[in-house]
Amino acid sequence: RKVNPKPDMETWRDHLAISVGSDRQGLSFHFHGPAWNVVLFGKKRWLLWDHARFEHNATRQRMFALEGPDAPILSSPEWIRKLMPAPNRMYELRNHGHDCIQHPGEMMFVPRHWMHMVVNIGDTVSVISE
Repeated sequence: RKVNPKPDMETWRDHLAISVGSDRQGLSFHFHGPAWNVVLFGKKRWLLWDHARFEHNATRQRMFALEGPDAPILSSPEWIRKLMPAPNRMYELRNHGHDCIQHPGEMMFVPRHWMHMVVNIGDTVSVISE
């Protein structure tokens, strides 16, 4: 139990971080609570899906994110290069996902439990809260 629980909107005030990463660094598919990210320098590529698309369907999520049932988790650049071109993944992305580039000065808001992947395009610095 929290000693001083805060409403969700107040958590943004006490959890800020600076992310510094080189070209092609990023995070493979994951989800968490609501978050935002502001790029100060560089760019980020985002692949995102609404929570409802994979809610109660872990099989669809695994089939989409992994090469096979026992396959290792690929880094973001590897997944984009090796797995994303598959027709089933391109269909999923075009019809149910979002693929976008975040530029300096832009904010990306990721709603609670949205599955997403992010990869830096060039050296990148951003401020985040999640």
